[in-house]
Amino acid sequence: MRTLSAVARWRKRAFTLVELLVVIAIIGILIALLLPAVQAAREAARRSQCLNNLKQFALAMQNYHDVYRVFPRQGYLYWMPGFGVNRDPWRIWQGYSTHTMILPFIEQRAVYDQTMQWAQARAASGAEANWYDTPEPLRKSVISAYLCPSDMKAPQTGWLNGPGCNYAVNGGPWLIWWDHDSRCPGAIKPQSETSMADMIDGTSNTILASEVLKGDDNGSQYLPGEPVCNAIPSWFNHGDPNTFLSPLITGQDPATVIAALESWGVQCEANRGDHLSNNGWNWMGANYTQTVFNTVVPPNWQYPTCIAEGPPGMASDRDGLYPARSYHPGGCNHAMVDGSVRFISSTTDYRIYWSLGSRNGREAISNQ
Repeated sequence: MRTLSAVARWRKRAFTLVELLVVIAIIGILIALLLPAVQAAREAARRSQCLNNLKQFALAMQNYHDVYRVFPRQGYLYWMPGFGVNRDPWRIWQGYSTHTMILPFIEQRAVYDQTMQWAQARAASGAEANWYDTPEPLRKSVISAYLCPSDMKAPQTGWLNGPGCNYAVNGGPWLIWWDHDSRCPGAIKPQSETSMADMIDGTSNTILASEVLKGDDNGSQYLPGEPVCNAIPSWFNHGDPNTFLSPLITGQDPATVIAALESWGVQCEANRGDHLSNNGWNWMGANYTQTVFNTVVPPNWQYPTCIAEGPPGMASDRDGLYPARSYHPGGCNHAMVDGSVRFISSTTDYRIYWSLGSRNGREAISNQ
């Protein structure tokens, strides 16, 4: 009798199948509720790290300015005597980037010194010292301060096998990639240096740098930020500054310009099968999609990155729309010239973004 009584009591304490299923369902619901919160927390941490990287970038630029009294330009060609606007300026894509110049100020002096020694030796021998000819161990150095943790790793396949770069300097609200250096409205010009004194709009109101994304080296699938080849729009004229400078600077009708840009975006969207996938790979080269962006359209623009002429080379050495992009929900981190970092929304008005992108437009941003 005692044995039967013990068995009966044991049976009363056991779970039924229904109870077990209910418990499993509750646990499943709790996990489903918890996962988005965990993912959000991880993205918040990644976004914070990205912000810190951009802060370090901006401070390095300021330290460079303290030493040389200017900010570095977009590209440097050491092997070409008299390099500048009057001598083969289109070859800027072969030069060393802003990012290369500030290496000593982000605790990467060894990489900088070895790179410059190699370039100067090449130039002294009469040979070209292109960034992509730099010894591979230097060119492929992974600079963690140049990488956003929210983006994928660089695939390191194809030409040059770049180590990755998620930050680019601001060329401003214009469509040009090398010419008309004196007209460039951004904080960093293609072929000549700028200084604090050139920031007429104020250092806290001028974008210095922002984020760009990496391509996956897969031509069969399109990812945001991968440049799309497209025909030059009928309204675009490389020789006319009014067609590539911000309407707020040139006095054009902003609504007309915005409509034209979005029309071009629609064309690029339809042609995104013809795209490159090597953006965001190399920090050493002075190239759009690698180390330079422009502020013609807002961050994370709904349409593809548009190149006005095709097919562009790895350097994306063409006029076009090269917007800031990130995988952070809602926008991109931006470093300002004063060293502060702001998160600018993807829904920012074109005119406000043009104002923030130009260093000397004298726009009244608060009134936009």
